[in-house]
Amino acid sequence: MMEIREYRESDQDRLLALIRELQAHEVVLYDRMKPESEMGIWYIDFLKKQCAEDEGVILIAEENGLALGYAVILTRAVEDGAGDEVAYDYAYIVDLVVAREARRRGIGRLLLAECERRAGEAGREDLRITVLAANRGAHELYRSLGFDDLLVDMRKRLT
Repeated sequence: MMEIREYRESDQDRLLALIRELQAHEVVLYDRMKPESEMGIWYIDFLKKQCAEDEGVILIAEENGLALGYAVILTRAVEDGAGDEVAYDYAYIVDLVVAREARRRGIGRLLLAECERRAGEAGREDLRITVLAANRGAHELYRSLGFDDLLVDMRKRLT
């Protein structure tokens, strides 16, 4: 049975493997991503720091003792109002990945549902997630769950 639970230190090696799998997928879509080989424990520490600063948590999707996916939800991301937007808090999903061998089983949906539940419990009205434009599968999943495009970040290659 699939369980969504909070990260434990004993998950470190499997979490790192999932991080590297995500990186290997995204480096094909966006050439500025660090190679998977450069992703190390430092990135887990980075995620933990973000979680500590912005009321977040690393969630693990586990089945039969094996972590098959993870998501990182920050429930207190802040727009401080210093620029052209008013000040407000929102929830933000930093990372979400499901292991290649476990995709299309609803695990991503379960992780997103738990993120949404936690954002609601934190009193947030907005839940955001970023997706690479070329990651069509993820974009379609997010749309099917009620996410819509907020900002479109465009680039033009000059070389």
